[in-house]
Amino acid sequence: MRDLVMTILTAGVQLVIMVALGYLIDYLNTKIGMEKMKRYYEIAKTFVQAIEQQIGPGKGPDKKAEVFNLLKKVVGNKLTDEEIDKLIEAAVFEMNYILKLKGLEKQAEVNK
Repeated sequence: MRDLVMTILTAGVQLVIMVALGYLIDYLNTKIGMEKMKRYYEIAKTFVQAIEQQIGPGKGPDKKAEVFNLLKKVVGNKLTDEEIDKLIEAAVFEMNYILKLKGLEKQAEVNK
């Protein structure tokens, strides 16, 4: 009887450890994936800003294509075309948002 209880307890502990490890591995994969995505986003922001300085205002589709090609070379097959496109759109949105805020700050200073 005692051996049966020990066998059941051992199996239960092993099951709990396996489940806990499964969650830990899933958590680490998610965390590592988010870290990589953040890194890719920073690269996208850098490329967007660099191309904006090179080409200047206007010509949005040309600039986007240039950034897309650069990012595709850097990340290879690690991201889909759709993910790269979303990174570029997010980087452009952030850049425009910051520029708009700076423009509002300058306008507020002029109005004082």
